[in-house]
Amino acid sequence: MNTETRLVEDATEDAPLGVVAVRALCDFAARAGDLDLRFTPSPSGSEGVAGHGEVTGRRGPGYQREVPLSMVWNGLRVQGRADGWDPDARRLEEIKTHRGDAALIAPNRRALHRAQALVYGHILCAQLGLEGVEVAVVYFDIDTLQETPLPQWHSAAELREHFEALCTRYRTWAQAERAHRAARDAHLRAMAFPFPTWRQGQRELAEAVYRTHSASRVLMAQAPTGIGKTLATLFAALKAAPAKDLDKVFYLTAKTTGRQLALGALHQLGEAGTKPLRVLERVARDKACEHPDKACHGESCPLARGFYDRLPAAREAAARVRWLDKATLREQALAHEVCPYYLGQEMLRWCDVAVGDVNHFFDHGAAWHALTEAHEWRVSLLVDEAHNLIDRARGMYSAELDQAEFNALRKVAPAGLKGVLERVGRHWNQLHRDQEVPYQI
Repeated sequence: MNTETRLVEDATEDAPLGVVAVRALCDFAARAGDLDLRFTPSPSGSEGVAGHGEVTGRRGPGYQREVPLSMVWNGLRVQGRADGWDPDARRLEEIKTHRGDAALIAPNRRALHRAQALVYGHILCAQLGLEGVEVAVVYFDIDTLQETPLPQWHSAAELREHFEALCTRYRTWAQAERAHRAARDAHLRAMAFPFPTWRQGQRELAEAVYRTHSASRVLMAQAPTGIGKTLATLFAALKAAPAKDLDKVFYLTAKTTGRQLALGALHQLGEAGTKPLRVLERVARDKACEHPDKACHGESCPLARGFYDRLPAAREAAARVRWLDKATLREQALAHEVCPYYLGQEMLRWCDVAVGDVNHFFDHGAAWHALTEAHEWRVSLLVDEAHNLIDRARGMYSAELDQAEFNALRKVAPAGLKGVLERVGRHWNQLHRDQEVPYQI
């Protein structure tokens, strides 16, 4: 039997607790230390893919790329793709692209990368009957094309111990999540409309929303004020969730009033805390920040210091509360001394309904969209007053430069940037001189 076949031969094993990707497993169970959001120049997605190709292209003829790995442990399937495997050298590689000095990569990021590589190493040892492997995290600078390999030999016993410790933490949560999902779906199937009668046009809207979900289509609806659009739309989307196996319902609005209307409608569908539905309200980071005068890293903010060490307890408590509006989420976060905004970002993974501004899904750095793609969630996307998306999109996807602000920055720029900014300034002035109309593309 060849290596490629043996690596995935257990793919038909029963996994009643479901499937978890290696990265998601490590994100959940292996993070530790501070929250650190200091800017680091990072490659784009396409640059990362190109960097992986550059590194693996340097390897020998027997080197295997993008190796699929999967195994079931106590009812939980763990799967993913190892970046590279050299069977002759018994060396497994986890490749991470970056910019700048590899020594400046934060310790918590390094630990997470190492944890992912160790999980792949265990699956390889278990499936190939190896006594150990060399596990290397390879950092690749896409600007200099230099590799920084960090290899370390691990016995099969060491790798198994690490793997089982992560899976034990995640499995307990997975069991609770499976029970929650079953209770949630049973509740939604039995859920009745909260009023004895429908307003004129309200039922027709709800039926259209339900049919749209059933057919996996897109609906654009226009209805007069006062018919109860928010309630009808949420009710229909939630009723469709069990049949369509939806993971989340995202309710997006361009105004704070719309967010409050959505939360009010969800209250009407079931009193907060008494139903199995988990509801999360998301607000902008500056509105959730407890220390606006501090930077988001452990050396500055006390709620970022040790964030990942305290996150498991905060996450478990927040999941039990279920109704996480802005005030309740803040209360839970401060009780565990973690950042409210980033606790909310974590709870997005475990909520059933999230209510927030349109930028959470449509902005360049939108976390909701990124997590949906990464975890392959099945999501119902409800956009309130969608006509506002036109102006909001212009704001989200447009850049603006103010010459007065630019000139002020030129005066205080570090030496390495001064020359570049001076050239930009000269070109800018030249454009002014050459342009004869008020607006020109």
